[in-house]
Amino acid sequence: MLKYIFSLLFFYCFSLVSYLPLANATDQHHVIEEFAESFIKAQLPSSQNERVSIEVTKIDRRITVTQCEGNMSAELVGNKSLQRSATVRIRCKSADSWQLYVPIKIIRLVPVVVSSRPLSKGSRLTKNNTKIEYMNRLLLRSGYISDLTFVNRARLKRPLSAEQMISTRDICLVCKGESVTITSSVGNLTVKTDGVALANGILGEKIKVRNSKSKRTVSGIVQAAGIIQINY
Repeated sequence: MLKYIFSLLFFYCFSLVSYLPLANATDQHHVIEEFAESFIKAQLPSSQNERVSIEVTKIDRRITVTQCEGNMSAELVGNKSLQRSATVRIRCKSADSWQLYVPIKIIRLVPVVVSSRPLSKGSRLTKNNTKIEYMNRLLLRSGYISDLTFVNRARLKRPLSAEQMISTRDICLVCKGESVTITSSVGNLTVKTDGVALANGILGEKIKVRNSKSKRTVSGIVQAAGIIQINY
């Protein structure tokens, strides 16, 4: 019986000794990965309109890495623009020195206005049917919108499904054939008159409108839904 118990204890101790180096090696790999990630985060400029996601390529666990007893340093290798990817060289300066190259993927997320539910053509956009989602900037086509106020009260020129990106091509704050108010200012005096939009327009865009009274065609800036500002 004692011989059996001794055999079990010997087997347990041997297993524990065999496992610990593997666990420590795995922990060291994780330390290096976190060190590389922290280094890249420190290099990236902060932006209120952007979120950055960093993906560290896992180090091959078959690579033997001893615990660094000295100073561990990091530096960028090759491309240093930090737009899409980077490679970080991690060095251990000690008696048992080593170095590793850690590839990192950088994903820049920007705010994008999307539909919060399915919307039909001609729908008026409001805060109740739109929202902000953060998306990978590299996957976005041109014309995406980052501000909800830009689309407020705009009309859709095509149907959208839920969670679909809304671009400047999808909307008109003033739509062709729609009745609008034409405003013009001279000094402190503001004059308003009725008109008809002769083209689609988004916020800040210059379009042609026809004065309903004089029948004259003029160009003005889209100021808001149904509002065209004429500057003389």
